[in-house]
Amino acid sequence: MSQLRFLLLAFLCVACATGDPPATEGEPPISAAQLLFGGTASLERGDFEGALGMLRRSADAASSEGDVEGLYAALFARARAESALGEYAAARATLLEALAQAEALGDEPASAAAVVALGGINLALGEASSAEADLREGDALAGQAGLPALQAAALNDLGNLEWLGGSADPAADLYLRAADLAFAGGDPGLGALALANAARAQWADPDQALATVGRAVEALAQVPDSHTRAALLLNLGLGVHDAATKFPDRAAALRARAAGLLESALVVAQARQDSRIEAHALGALGELKEEEGSPAEALSLTEQALVAGRFLDAPELTYRWEAQRGRLLAASGRQTDAIAAFERAVATLQLLRSRQGWGAELADSSFEVSVAPIYRELLDELLKAAADQLDPAARQGLLVKARAVMESFKAAELRDYFRDDCVDAQRARTRELETVSSEATIIYPILLPERTALLLSSADGKLDLVSVPVSRAEVEAEARAFRVQLERQATRRYLVHARRLYDWLIRPLGPRLEVAQSDTLVFVPDGALMLIPMAALHDGEQFLVERFALATTPGFDLVDPAPMDREAMESLLAGISKSVAGQPALPNVAAELEAVDALLGGQVMLDEAFLRADLRESLEDRSFGIVHIATHAQFSAQPEDTYLLAWDGRLGLDELSEDVGLFRFRDEPLELLTLSACETARGDDRAGLGLSGMAVKAGARSVLGSLWSVNDPAATALVEVFYARLMAGDSRAQALRAAQLELLADFRYRHPAYWAPYLLIGTWL
Repeated sequence: MSQLRFLLLAFLCVACATGDPPATEGEPPISAAQLLFGGTASLERGDFEGALGMLRRSADAASSEGDVEGLYAALFARARAESALGEYAAARATLLEALAQAEALGDEPASAAAVVALGGINLALGEASSAEADLREGDALAGQAGLPALQAAALNDLGNLEWLGGSADPAADLYLRAADLAFAGGDPGLGALALANAARAQWADPDQALATVGRAVEALAQVPDSHTRAALLLNLGLGVHDAATKFPDRAAALRARAAGLLESALVVAQARQDSRIEAHALGALGELKEEEGSPAEALSLTEQALVAGRFLDAPELTYRWEAQRGRLLAASGRQTDAIAAFERAVATLQLLRSRQGWGAELADSSFEVSVAPIYRELLDELLKAAADQLDPAARQGLLVKARAVMESFKAAELRDYFRDDCVDAQRARTRELETVSSEATIIYPILLPERTALLLSSADGKLDLVSVPVSRAEVEAEARAFRVQLERQATRRYLVHARRLYDWLIRPLGPRLEVAQSDTLVFVPDGALMLIPMAALHDGEQFLVERFALATTPGFDLVDPAPMDREAMESLLAGISKSVAGQPALPNVAAELEAVDALLGGQVMLDEAFLRADLRESLEDRSFGIVHIATHAQFSAQPEDTYLLAWDGRLGLDELSEDVGLFRFRDEPLELLTLSACETARGDDRAGLGLSGMAVKAGARSVLGSLWSVNDPAATALVEVFYARLMAGDSRAQALRAAQLELLADFRYRHPAYWAPYLLIGTWL
């Protein structure tokens, strides 16, 4: 989400003239005051890069001159520039310096301004508690100093904090209070900003929101043409445009209102040579024209946006307009140009990986809305081009490129879920598929808006493509229904969905699988397919697991493929069988650990002995090949809601990955992490990322986990057969298949509710 879309003016507006500081050859060096003058002028124009350079020099000069007041002013303005460029950590460090200078001066208003600004920066960094403490302190200090505009800045950011937390009504109240204070303090720009934010929080009632937009526009009449005025007009236009997608019956009128606001922003930006606002406004107008069905105008505006922003360090804008250009080119039949545009968009997205978006740690992920569609659009065009290509070599080249894009997509998806660099650490360990296994076929089901593409990658390196005329929406609806029915042991209604999914995902591959003669299928699932066990798909006569060994991976590039070294392997077994932390007892866990201990031996931590600190100590002290944990566990759409239960409390995903992830930095990684009795929430597709990504997060070669908890002797029977076959020399995938077939042959456990939830994730060898 762009910074302007969530516009944050945490600092007081600094009134300054335009123009650069005067400098004439032969005159004395430019003073700190002159550099400050030029830097604040550049801030006003929206030239944040230029401003930052001058303000750094201003701070250095003020420090050399012993000008404490000038140093404070330069540092404060420099933090504004750093914040505008997304350099939030640097801005916080700069503000702490500024606060120290204000306190040295005994300047209470300056101290209050620095504290409010720090609150805004902590909010940008996603540190909610620090942000709230600073903003409330700043509000109090500003009130004591009689600075209503500064109070308004604090309340506006407190409103942002409520908004990010999903509390629209409290946010709107804070924004409206901020607007009143800003107007009382003579700052109509800040008042207009607060009203724009209030409108955003009021869209549940469009009439009320539009009335607030009107008030904001009226307030802007008092703001001279400037970067601030252009940015606020842009922000209002973007907000009204967003609302148009929520109210189809009012879309035309809302788009017209949005276009008027965006055009006003464009006029101001062009008059002041404000390239950042100009590029954003042109791109947004292009998006409106695309929605209105005017592709030629939309393409022209989009290309103008790219030209306007060509010299800006603004990847958060560039990727959007390149993707928009790609869509428009694809619609006009210019496939090669469209692919190039989408590739540039994806490449630009990589530049954003090292940049933290404003409030990103507090907001829900926007990956599925703003990023995933671009990968899917690129895949769509590449696969269409491959299907139309008659030259076998050229077709292979396009399919290889599509596979690489799919792998990049899955890595980006996990990176967004975990919000750390564990994905990149794991990718460094991977090897080419062709060097790994001669028995496995990798299947990428790629869910597209109008069809499903099945991309096969055989061990010999040859790629093949099959398209099925079933939309993403249809496949995902069927997958979700399948998952619901699978967990119901008293019904066979799952078979309807199992057969339909088989007909869509497996049957079309029949001839190719025969040629490949694979005994193992490895799926890289997409969307809701992460929440279902492929083993339970049914051809009308038998389950898929009766034909193949099966494994799942969040992406082949995220797998560290190597056969298991069974020599002198140590094991750690942990579990909870008694009721703890309000969770019911798992009486079969004791039997499960006893059975696994009989096969593997090793250290056992059961019930009161399964403590978080002791687990960490054991993992630090010894190099285990297998870690088996049987306890209540939940994998959720949000990493912070994903955990395992130890005797002394929850073991969060981050804590678990830190403990188990110690193996990532050892010569011999963890071969297998088994998570028995866990549950993956079926209500949100992103929940599947928690389980499927655990192998990556923990640095394990493979994870054996369950999609839902099986608190039954069936679980003990399955893991006992699995480990017995594994230790006898079977591959991980073949060992799991043998265990599932053993339960399938037992009339008590034939229903897939008992054997299907177990997924092998990562290495199948």
